Amino acid sequence: MDVSAEERAIRETVQHYVDGMRTHKVDGLKQGFHQQAILCGYLGDDMIAAPIQVLYDWVGQNPAPAETGEVFDCSILAIAVTGRVGTATVRETSHDGSVIDYFHLLKDNGSWLIVSKLWDTEPGQ
Repeated sequence: MDVSAEERAIRETVQHYVDGMRTHKVDGLKQGFHQQAILCGYLGDDMIAAPIQVLYDWVGQNPAPAETGEVFDCSILAIAVTGRVGTATVRETSHDGSVIDYFHLLKDNGSWLIVSKLWDTEPGQ
């Protein structure tokens, strides 16, 4: 297994998330997620646990940062691969501050897909 090729493929999958969140194009966002993906994380002190459709619905109902001029940035902090599973740790920054996302991915029929997104506010905020 060529780890650097797998890491590049995971970066491409995470980029579907980044582009989808920046433009709020749900079809693009869906390219990065497994159809049964889940979300778990915190918005303030409120814990969210939901199927991926909740993210798609939220994205579809709100204006895109690309349209409103709001701050939005993502940077990949780390990637780890073990065979057909991997993780990507991402810092996501918006007008609300920064969160750290932990994406869990698996390789399905040759393609990397996000199966879960975990997040919390970055420490110190």
